[in-house]
Amino acid sequence: MMYKYYLLLLLFIHPVLSFSQSKAHTDSSYFNGLKFPQPECNLDRDFLLPYQQQLNSKDYSIFTTTNYGADYNKCIKKSDSLAYHDYIFKNNEDMIHINSYKANIYPLFSGDVGYDKYASKGALDYFGGLHTDGNIDNKFSYSVNYIGGYLNGPSYSDSIIKNDRVVPGLGTAYVHGSPAAGYSYQYLDGYVSYSLNNIFNFQVGKGKQFLGDGYRSLLLSDASNSYPYFKITTTIWHIQYINLYTILQDIEPSGITGVKYAAFHFLSWNISKRLNCSLFEAVIFHGNEGDTSYRSFDPSYLNPVIFYRPVEFSLGSPDNELVGATAKLKVATNGQFYGQILIDDFTLRNTLSHDGFWGNKQGLQFGFKEFNLFGAKNLSFQTEIDYVRPYTYSESTPDDNYSNAGQPLGDPMGANFIESASFLTLFYKNLIIQGNLLVYHVGLDPTTGKYFDFGQNIFMSYDLVDFQGNTFGNYVGQGISTNLGIAGIRFAYIVSPKMGMKVELGFNDRYEKEGTTTVNSPYIYVGIKTSLGNLYSDF
Repeated sequence: MMYKYYLLLLLFIHPVLSFSQSKAHTDSSYFNGLKFPQPECNLDRDFLLPYQQQLNSKDYSIFTTTNYGADYNKCIKKSDSLAYHDYIFKNNEDMIHINSYKANIYPLFSGDVGYDKYASKGALDYFGGLHTDGNIDNKFSYSVNYIGGYLNGPSYSDSIIKNDRVVPGLGTAYVHGSPAAGYSYQYLDGYVSYSLNNIFNFQVGKGKQFLGDGYRSLLLSDASNSYPYFKITTTIWHIQYINLYTILQDIEPSGITGVKYAAFHFLSWNISKRLNCSLFEAVIFHGNEGDTSYRSFDPSYLNPVIFYRPVEFSLGSPDNELVGATAKLKVATNGQFYGQILIDDFTLRNTLSHDGFWGNKQGLQFGFKEFNLFGAKNLSFQTEIDYVRPYTYSESTPDDNYSNAGQPLGDPMGANFIESASFLTLFYKNLIIQGNLLVYHVGLDPTTGKYFDFGQNIFMSYDLVDFQGNTFGNYVGQGISTNLGIAGIRFAYIVSPKMGMKVELGFNDRYEKEGTTTVNSPYIYVGIKTSLGNLYSDF
């Protein structure tokens, strides 16, 4: 049935194509007279981080989007031996050539085995599938990934899947008899893209987006399943403007499913060659009006330049509208500060009075990256703090919450938390060594009792707040006080850059204290996989 949603989306978007602006990650850049596509939006960070390092070292403007939009010839040395080149920038010599048509096709597969000491059980995760991509004259391009897989993971990931009914980042979890027997899943993403010129790019597909410069994004992350979208990117002078229209799937923990829609604007401005600032807004609205009526994509939200809040008020609608901003500052040769602010709802009077009003729903991010740390080539460090107040992303009507396919569109933790994420990464030719430390303080919602909505679960209606009597006095961490720490190290070797294939060995030690209960879950794993973007289980 999904083809009907694609057709519906195209019909609504067609009237505004002439107004919109864009440049997408399939734009091209030059290197010794050859053209290479720009990085795809959901590339594995193992391949993107060295690319970011090269860009940061040059006095060159970089937009805060999934497309770094940089001139390859100015930023990357051809002699650089790091293995990411053939994966990010497809090697023309390895592609299938038929006149002006170039294509790649190769299998996707993964096989991970591990041992969960806490549960005294083995773990298994495998998938198989196919990837293909290609382009014609570097104006028209496409990419498709399809996999089917099976997962019987460590105890902490199994509990997430059991509660949410989804495999994080991959969609619906299908139970094999009982949860103890594991879960199967299917995943599809892809796009077709057309670059009209150096200004406009149009893209339609089923995939994920990530807006920001950090490990997390409070605005729009790649943590959920893929979804149908249409994107128009415009790049003029030092400004990049993205219009994104999507069809999302509403899967609540109760199992109820439905359709909802979202529209996004993202304006990114390179104020100088070292400073970038961006503005963001989004509106979420569900497709079902009561039990009998159906609401399609509202054409009022297709205007590519107007702010959504006035439109929302003019419609008298209860739709969920969010705004935000990002900033990025390159310092010296190797440093970079970045940050985000998200505003779901805001009242100045309550903010100034510090009264803990539940309706002040905001999030903040602040981070720092340092490349070639202490002068050591290809050694990078990243650390960031993310802070999201209770009830952020939630809505009176749960269908309008800021989620897709049972997972948040922002930080996968939801709301009512503060987290710190730090990474130390060394690249040496095809070898990657990375240590990580993630620390959370979150207030979970009880599953029983009179008071059970403290603002962490974004799938709950916030109408319960007044009923519970906690209109004021709210704070981050309220509810069941929970501390979570994850420390790990992994070794990866890139076997085939073209396929994004790597062999990996890793160890994670997960510590969780929920109320008076403490659980320590050491986990060791080894596997071989082809990259399928970024998948998260660290929440």
